[in-house]
This record gives sequence, C-alpha cells and structure tokens, in this order.
Amino acid sequence: MNQSKNLPLKMGSLFGALLGTVVVSIGIIRYKTGMILRDDQTLSYVYWCIFTLTVLYAVFQFKKKDPSSFSYKHTVKIGLLAGLISGLLYTVYIVVLNGYIDPELASKIIEYKNANHSGMAAQDVSDSTKIMEMSEALRGLIYTFVCMTFGVIHSMIGTLAAKKIN
Repeated sequence: MNQSKNLPLKMGSLFGALLGTVVVSIGIIRYKTGMILRDDQTLSYVYWCIFTLTVLYAVFQFKKKDPSSFSYKHTVKIGLLAGLISGLLYTVYIVVLNGYIDPELASKIIEYKNANHSGMAAQDVSDSTKIMEMSEALRGLIYTFVCMTFGVIHSMIGTLAAKKIN
C-alpha cells in the first residue's frame, strides 16, 4: 500500500483512538461525578465540539501532508475511521460500565428520569426510557453509527473548506 492510500487510514486510526480516549474519559467523569444520573449532557456537548474540530483538523493535516492525493475519497476515510474507532471504544466502555462495574446503572437512570421529568414531555421520558432499556451493545453500536455519520459529514465539510481556501 503506498503512502497516499495508507495515510488516511493511519490518520483516521490515530484521531479515532484520540477521540475514543476523550469520549471514554468524559464518560468516566460523567459517571464519577453523577452527571450521568442527573442526565447532565454538558460534557457530551463539549465532546461533539472536540469531535468536529478534530476531524476538521485531520482533514487539513492530510491536505498539508499529501496535497497530491487530497480528495473526498481519502478524507471521508479519515472521518469514517475516526468515527468508527471512537464509537467502538465508547461501546466497549459502556458495555464494561453497565455490565460489570455498575449493572444497575440503567435502572438508576430510568428511575431518576421517571422521578424528575419536570419540563420534559411524557413522550420524551418514555422514549428516553426505551433507549436505556436497550442492551448496552446495541446502544453502543447506534452511537458508533452516529459517530461514523458525523465523521463523514465533518470530513466532507472540511474537504470543501480546504479546497475553497486554495
């Protein structure tokens, strides 16, 4: 495999592992501080900002390192792989957390949401409860798919921006 074909895979893997480390760290912080039980999503929003900036940065770095092969085809690989790896690392984390560390976590979250749903429509509480009742692996795979989708979208936007700059 030559450099131009291998570089997007290396970059996607590297940035995916970095993003996976960040999202797992945020998950640990949310768990340890009780934010997860209070349904406090503040750090999740921070993560999605970091995710966006990281994928955009990766696209611009790819353009800088290999301008001759800079294309949507290669940059989408970066975003897709970054989303896949970060999502899978988070999936492993939530399976371990919910399956081994705190098997009652989902029940605690459902109980909290049912007791403290002021400001939320009954349907929203019901939908949120249904999601928490899914298996951890299924929730993780859905999350992985979302990460991959956003990775592709952000890489395409980054590629468009990088092409406009020149």
